[in-house]
Amino acid sequence: DLLQVVIINDGSTDGTDSLIAAMAQKDARIKPVNLPPAESGHGKAFALNLGLEHCDHEFIAVYDADNNPEPDSLRTLVPYLMEDEKTAAVIGKFRTINKNTGWLTRFINIETIAFQWILQAGRYQLLRVSILPGTNYVIRKSVVQACGGWDNRAITEDSEISMRIYQAGYTIRFMPLAVTWEQEPETLAVWIRQRMRWVRGNNYVMRKFFRQMLKSRFLFTEFVYLFALYYLFLLATVLSLILFVLGGMGLITLNVPGPYFGVWVTAFILFVFEVLIALSYEEEDHPRNILYTVLMYFTYCQLWLFVVFKALIRDLRGYRVGVWDKTDRFEVALESTEEKQS
Repeated sequence: DLLQVVIINDGSTDGTDSLIAAMAQKDARIKPVNLPPAESGHGKAFALNLGLEHCDHEFIAVYDADNNPEPDSLRTLVPYLMEDEKTAAVIGKFRTINKNTGWLTRFINIETIAFQWILQAGRYQLLRVSILPGTNYVIRKSVVQACGGWDNRAITEDSEISMRIYQAGYTIRFMPLAVTWEQEPETLAVWIRQRMRWVRGNNYVMRKFFRQMLKSRFLFTEFVYLFALYYLFLLATVLSLILFVLGGMGLITLNVPGPYFGVWVTAFILFVFEVLIALSYEEEDHPRNILYTVLMYFTYCQLWLFVVFKALIRDLRGYRVGVWDKTDRFEVALESTEEKQS
């Protein structure tokens, strides 16, 4: 009786509004919020701010529409939020529900596992720093309001409000036992548009909080991560590829001695084993995923170069940041937890 479900219908055209209305008639805890046509399509932050006005309770859980949280997710997250008033939010873990659809979703599944167990868990264990994901987290309504709500210009509203949460003196905890299953892009075009949105959104976060990031220990951690991921990685990889091509064509000669091939082999082996350790936490370190890990080093990881480079060009050319590019969804058959983990 203390649960309230606020469903924000942001201009859907697939009958969602009638389905929600029918559910709300049967259960008074369900509250539909249908955005008027003039207010639709402004992005997730805009929709969350409207939904916030209809939330009656202090603790708010955020889930994307394509998510299937496990039944105990909220019971796992909420107690950790209640332990300390300085804890603004507690985040869980997200998994790929359509991981077996094709080569792309298998790569994404490996990527998301590695990201959460290496980056999210790593920085929380070492520095007690966590950054909100877009889904499967519980946050205090009073903290969101004190921070001024979500930034409507931010297309990675989760990263943006995380910065302001730490600025306000609060913390974010990581609890990977709370799991939700979400749908990931099944075509390369959809994947590129989604990742472009992420890169440009995080570029916006870096520009907005650049000075503050250099002064705060918590924010500096995110600055180092974003700078290394989007700029240092891009520069180093592109430079190495240029040197490789020019050297192969005989146009330049490098006279600096060194075991370059041995360094590359070592880096490749470290990449594979690091990812496999992360996969082992989810019991997904089976031969097929080992093969996909090897392949993604030469394929999927290289695609990120194109995405980051294209996003950087758009930012430099002054394309508007706050435009929301909706991720296309596909029909996914719901499975049991056992089937999803297999």
